[in-house]
Amino acid sequence: MSRTRVTLLTALVGIAALTACSSSSDKPASGSGTQKSDEPVAAPALKPITNELTQAQIAQALLGDGETLPGWSLHGDKSVTQGQYCNGTEEATSAPAGWVRGGDSSYEYNGSTNDMAYIEICLFKSADDAHRQYTTWRGTETSKQQNPKKPVGDENTLVINPGLSDDSVYGYVRSGKVNIRVRIEGGTAGDPSGTQTMLAATLKRLQQLQDGKAATVTAPDEQAAARQ
Repeated sequence: MSRTRVTLLTALVGIAALTACSSSSDKPASGSGTQKSDEPVAAPALKPITNELTQAQIAQALLGDGETLPGWSLHGDKSVTQGQYCNGTEEATSAPAGWVRGGDSSYEYNGSTNDMAYIEICLFKSADDAHRQYTTWRGTETSKQQNPKKPVGDENTLVINPGLSDDSVYGYVRSGKVNIRVRIEGGTAGDPSGTQTMLAATLKRLQQLQDGKAATVTAPDEQAAARQ
């Protein structure tokens, strides 16, 4: 074999050895555990409502036709509240201290007003204002109160058959400086999950809007997630 061919062969062998070494160093060491790509990704924490949402954003957060629970549809139009819904009593005629703005909507079941549902959103100047009014809003019937199976917002309560009702569930949530109340009246006391679903969907829509996104979460979305 000529001296030139020997030199070429030696160079090729050296290159091959370097390539093999480099490839080996790129691989994870044995026993290093599962790679990050295989680990479950935790859902991002839901941020409290801290922005001063506009009236239009509050209206968008209220569930519309096709966005609420199956069988329910808007009864009339979404409304701008004057704050009376955000007080602790149904007889209130003025807004509570710290109230900024709010919106409300009502729903009928299968075209009938025998069963009704309501959503009310109340924005306050501060989280302290919202907390104070949330405490008043949910009432003092502790024997009828229970926590939702899945926590919603910073504070949350379900009230089964409040007052003299016998087929109603009221749900209350505070997130930052926003309070949300959902009332479902008519044959729902045995299953409060519908009230919780509407609360969660409404809050998530507010969070989407606060992040500069469109309000796309629906009650059926929440139902599907709960079944998983």
